[in-house]
Amino acid sequence: MIFLFLVSVLVNPAPKTLAQDPLTIALDTVISGLSNPVYVTHAGDASGRLFIVEQAGRILISQNGNLIGTPFLDIHTSVTSGGEMGLLSVAFHPDYKNNRRFFVNYTASRPNLKTIIAEYRASASNPNLADTTEKVILEIDQPFENHNGGQLQFGPDGYLYIGMGDGGSGGDPLGNGQNKSSLLGKLLRIDIDSSSSGYRVPPDNPFVNVAGADEVWAYGLRNPWRFSFDRANGRLFLADVGQNSFEELDLVERGGNYGWKIMEGAHCFSPSTGCITTGLLLPINEYDHSLGEAVTGGYVYRGRQFPDLSGTYLFADFGSSRIWGLTETNRGAWIRSELLRPGFNISSFGEDEEGEIYVVNYGGGIHRVTGPPSNDNQRTLILSSAKSDRFTSLLFVVNRDSSTNEVAITSRRGDGSISGILNISLTPGGFFRNVDILGGLNLPMGSFGPLTVESSNNKMLSTVSEVRSIAGTAGFFAGQTQKTASTERVIAEVVDTGERGTSGSFRTNLGVNNVSSSQANVQVSLIDSNGLVLGTRSIQVPSQGMLQVNDIVRDILRSSSATGLHGYLKLTSDQPILAWASKIDNGTDDPSVEEAVGQEILETGIKLLIPSASGTNRFKTLLVVINREDVPNQIILTARNLNGDVIGTLGRDLPARGFFRSTDFLGEIGAPPGSFGPLTVESASGRLLTCISEIRSADGTAGFFPAVSAAGATLQRVVAEVVDSGDRGTPDTFRTNLGINNLGPVTAHVSLQLIGGSGNLLGTQTATVPPNGLTQINDIVQSILGAHAPTGINAYLKLISDQPIHAWASKINNATDDPSIIMGIP
Repeated sequence: MIFLFLVSVLVNPAPKTLAQDPLTIALDTVISGLSNPVYVTHAGDASGRLFIVEQAGRILISQNGNLIGTPFLDIHTSVTSGGEMGLLSVAFHPDYKNNRRFFVNYTASRPNLKTIIAEYRASASNPNLADTTEKVILEIDQPFENHNGGQLQFGPDGYLYIGMGDGGSGGDPLGNGQNKSSLLGKLLRIDIDSSSSGYRVPPDNPFVNVAGADEVWAYGLRNPWRFSFDRANGRLFLADVGQNSFEELDLVERGGNYGWKIMEGAHCFSPSTGCITTGLLLPINEYDHSLGEAVTGGYVYRGRQFPDLSGTYLFADFGSSRIWGLTETNRGAWIRSELLRPGFNISSFGEDEEGEIYVVNYGGGIHRVTGPPSNDNQRTLILSSAKSDRFTSLLFVVNRDSSTNEVAITSRRGDGSISGILNISLTPGGFFRNVDILGGLNLPMGSFGPLTVESSNNKMLSTVSEVRSIAGTAGFFAGQTQKTASTERVIAEVVDTGERGTSGSFRTNLGVNNVSSSQANVQVSLIDSNGLVLGTRSIQVPSQGMLQVNDIVRDILRSSSATGLHGYLKLTSDQPILAWASKIDNGTDDPSVEEAVGQEILETGIKLLIPSASGTNRFKTLLVVINREDVPNQIILTARNLNGDVIGTLGRDLPARGFFRSTDFLGEIGAPPGSFGPLTVESASGRLLTCISEIRSADGTAGFFPAVSAAGATLQRVVAEVVDSGDRGTPDTFRTNLGINNLGPVTAHVSLQLIGGSGNLLGTQTATVPPNGLTQINDIVQSILGAHAPTGINAYLKLISDQPIHAWASKINNATDDPSIIMGIP
């Protein structure tokens, strides 16, 4: 059976599994009465349909919970089925909505047993029926009937990935796992868009023009039945079924050797002792056969319904029916928790378009994963607020629910004690806005500390806070959740370039928030571009409290004068923390807010997007790219114009833990004067990056664009504050420009809904965004309502798209034309 597999192989001892209180999940049955289902997925066409693969050779469609009677595709007469053979998976082209192309992986006797990778197309006249014309892309001989692999997945790069087992029998008798010239025991990567003959090999595959099969992306695999990409950061998780003793989970890298048959899991297999592990990659987790017998890989949960599961990789064992969650706490440290034993054979997992996860029961059902009620997205943290003669904090809270939302706003002092509480009631879809929230809490001048915004009846919220100085807007704090806190944070840009009062120079203040119930002991390391630690500082942050360290560079280096340094901060803590920094203009004392990045949130990945970069006379883009790994990293930076056309590229080698910094990136790559558009930052070696950009005007820092994961784009976004409060040139008034980035392969059509304080719809507009491009709409309120609409509008925007998008806004001071950046929320 597809599930009689055994385990895999690898290096030194696997990282220890850490203990924690397990999460809990449940399963809701959504489809029953199937015949040996082995996979479920979606088409990425915004139809909401699920496609179910039956082993015998049929693909069925479920729409709105109901099975459509006629199969989408029935090729059972072509498929050799039984045991581990059959129709094993389907993958839909990233542009399926327009080109109707999809791909299947099945076994067939022609006349000898082969794995067939074939292309079909959906009918042009009936979207629930496929044409029966087959185009064979690839045939691979199978020497035995087991270990066929079977997974197909399109990666974030648009290429098709294929999992191939070692050819079967037991113990890899033909040695395929370590033979790079064989396609068996491998993960393959091919380009199905650039060749009329079927496919071509991507030029950056690791074994192109060297010894080995050009199609190979990774090797040393026994039977990679299921693998998947984390849609938030592009990381590739692979479950490799083991031999006699161990099942393993791998994070796949370009060209990686995962050990079979030298090793099974993290243990020597052939030979059984004393094996040479040089060059083999470590599994991130393994378990022995006391817990199961055949691992079924799953997905990292990135849905919105159960935030407690966010970032957790769900997987199972076919034989023991255990479902586990695997969560990374620090880089390379993983916690495995058993979540459920449903009592049936789990053949696969699947995702729908919204990132919700499904479990496939080989006995005939599809079950949706549900979690316990969570207050994570109903309780958000604003990292800092102030009330002084120079600064006030504006708070904007959106009720994301369709019913009334009772909300408590709580302010705390730096020591974590409560200083004030305000209770409000939000109408369905409505919002609350206060331009001086600490004043609204009746707090005195000089008050300073974090805010929590919590729904008392467990409804979804989105929050944002704006630090307002007497000179205008200083920056935004997006509402954070408990889930985004971690024990490692990075501040990507810290500086000490001059003395106070010196124009054109800056300093950095650091803020750290402790979200735990115990004191946090935090080590702050200052790191230079070569990855060298220049100095450290230990701080203690009270439970639920906040600590600010002024001029952090001088504080760490114990310097009383300007050091001229540019670097980044790495914070490691024994409790989950959040962190932020304010980059302060020494000439004006105006700050710009930069929020820290953790290691498992959307701002870390192998391919990142800077939503907007500028090379105009007024604005330049400063770019910082950090290698988060302990080994060197190659990066490729690609600048595009608004139409998505490439206008420049740059490659760089980053040392371990080092960084690249450019004060005028578009100028450095020779982009045409006046260029403006998105920027992608990609790791050529598949290693994790952190990135941030700063829009710099002639007057100083205008704001930070945090990098967002290219794989984390969604079909819906909310921009929590948009305004039109006066005419240009009028002091203390503002307007909002909107930016939309299309991460899809075709033009995005985006519905823009402008929503008022009581949830009322003020107006709508449709925008189009080119593939890989950016559309900016100036003064979005006037654009939607008309140029003669009255000023004084405060609202929020809801964006609904047919392609994955990111969205952002710049709130512009009408008197100075200086912008501050606010990112859209999924």
